[in-house]
Amino acid sequence: MITIFYFDICALIIISIFLISMIIREQLSNRTNKIMYVMVWLMWIATFVDLAASVVSNFGEPSAVNVAILYICNFCYFLSHNMILPVYVLYVYSSIEIWHLYKDRTKITRLVWYALTFIDIIVALANIPTKLVFTISDKLEYNRGPLLYTFYVVAALFAVWSMWLIIKYRKLMNADKFIVLSAIFPLVLLGVVIQLINGQILIEMFCAALAFLFFMIVVQRDESMTDPITGALKYNAGIARVSKIFITQKPISVVLVKIANHNNIRLYLGQANYNAFLKSVTTKMRAVSKKNKYDAEVYYLESGLFAFLSEKSELSDAMSSAEDIRDYLKKTCDIDEFQVVPDARVCIIRYPEDVDDFATLYTIGTTFHNTMPETKEILIYSQYRNDENYKMRSEMEDIIASALNEKRMEVHFQPIYSTRKNRYVSAEALIRLYDEKYGYISPSIFLPVAELTGQIHAIGDFVIDEVLRFMSSNDLNKLGLEYLEVNLSAAQCIEADLVDKVISKLEHYGVKPEQLSLELTENAADIDPIIVDNNVYKLHKEGVRFALDDYGTGYSNIKRVTALPIDQVKLDKSFVDNMDNPQMWIVIQDTIAMLREMGKEVLVEGVESEEVAKHFVDINADLFQGCELIQGFYFCKPMPEMEFVNFMEEHAGKNAIEL
Repeated sequence: MITIFYFDICALIIISIFLISMIIREQLSNRTNKIMYVMVWLMWIATFVDLAASVVSNFGEPSAVNVAILYICNFCYFLSHNMILPVYVLYVYSSIEIWHLYKDRTKITRLVWYALTFIDIIVALANIPTKLVFTISDKLEYNRGPLLYTFYVVAALFAVWSMWLIIKYRKLMNADKFIVLSAIFPLVLLGVVIQLINGQILIEMFCAALAFLFFMIVVQRDESMTDPITGALKYNAGIARVSKIFITQKPISVVLVKIANHNNIRLYLGQANYNAFLKSVTTKMRAVSKKNKYDAEVYYLESGLFAFLSEKSELSDAMSSAEDIRDYLKKTCDIDEFQVVPDARVCIIRYPEDVDDFATLYTIGTTFHNTMPETKEILIYSQYRNDENYKMRSEMEDIIASALNEKRMEVHFQPIYSTRKNRYVSAEALIRLYDEKYGYISPSIFLPVAELTGQIHAIGDFVIDEVLRFMSSNDLNKLGLEYLEVNLSAAQCIEADLVDKVISKLEHYGVKPEQLSLELTENAADIDPIIVDNNVYKLHKEGVRFALDDYGTGYSNIKRVTALPIDQVKLDKSFVDNMDNPQMWIVIQDTIAMLREMGKEVLVEGVESEEVAKHFVDINADLFQGCELIQGFYFCKPMPEMEFVNFMEEHAGKNAIEL
């Protein structure tokens, strides 16, 4: 009897394209894709032997050789074909992140899977002595036996099993994936029914191939989940997977790798070589995972942050891979003709041992390099989570919000000494934060967090309001103050409404613009020069003074000094710290002379001893154009408002200090 095998030819072409695509795109980096790979191979083998059997049956002459070929082809067909659904069940478990349920401690799920699979294999093997599944006649005719329907029963059980999983855990999938995973069954069932009714139409594998064609298009869209630059999975893929993990409560371990100096590396290498560097890190992480059998997916979460995510939740498994990555990134990396030394921080987090919700894991993952100690050693989160310093840093965003709402932020003032007038003529306003749990927290800890979270705008507004309120409620002349200085953050410098806001506040408090001096840092001035320049020029035109802070720490200091209407330049503390070096002292004197020649006031920060103070006072005496202003702990530490008022009243109109 002639069989129609054209559907098998089409199916073989479709499935072959699947295989070639997976091999070319190297889609074997994770368990889910490996299971898919096995499933596609089983489909290819089943289709190939089904087609081969049909060709021999249609065109072969009756002979013992052809009978044997037909028997082998049909035997291989049943073995491969009947393994597709068992493997599909495994795919469902893996793809929707419930693999740990398959590997449950009671082993019941695995035992059921093995039992049903074993039945298929035993029935197929039983045909060799019993001929109860199928027979091949001397005329090359295929005949069904009574045990053949055992395969259909087992297949139905696997189909119901997988469909039950898909329906039960449908919330773990998007709508497209749910529809396609579910649609496989009616398509395959249609092919089974047609071929069962008319055995001459070999359409079953074609229907399966069509189902998997839709499946591959919708579900296996790895390109959209993979970063084309690094080769790692994308940020959104990581978020989606971790979200599922918390829903299904699957134990995992995560090794976080942060390249802390990634911005410097990019500037040094250029974008193309920087991309090559990131790809080399991904490649190494995958190699480490394979070597240690860690079975981890590699995710690139932007800004130099990588994540290893594995279902092996034991600390020892994660530690071996973390150490290998740490050791690799300790060394110099050769990229093209460049050499870079990454500053890598590595941290291990486990669920559910260390964290119990997604928000906590996300927060730790994106901030651990700032909240945990700076070290080249492996950071194990469980060892730090109860540390007071870590807890404070990790809670900083909430601490800042609470301090702003409950008015637990204060402005302290540090007087500034004039070498010419030998008295205090101004002061710098400095923000302080008090927390009921942790006490006073250093600005060096909370300000960087505020900049990342955007809370710096509220803090900046608070400081300006407090300073202007202070000036409006005190007689500055009586206190001997000519003006007060307020730091502007980088975020404030580029506020579109900065000019209107400052002018409005000055008018509200009745403060003269020239009594306010705004300090810019070199880095802040370079963020968006057009907006910054526009804001500075407009405010300076209204009479507001400007100072350039941290002079000497950036790259464009001379450019900014000459380009902006700067009234005062503040030499960074690093000048003072290195003034014992004769070469540095020459630089200091020449820098002061140059800035004074440009008509700028020069202020030296960080003066903490009489000896250092005397050096700068002497410069002013010895040089026609010397250092005019000095600030530092030697003269006075920052003080709360009332203490500052008392201090200034005590020193008003008097020589501040004898040197």
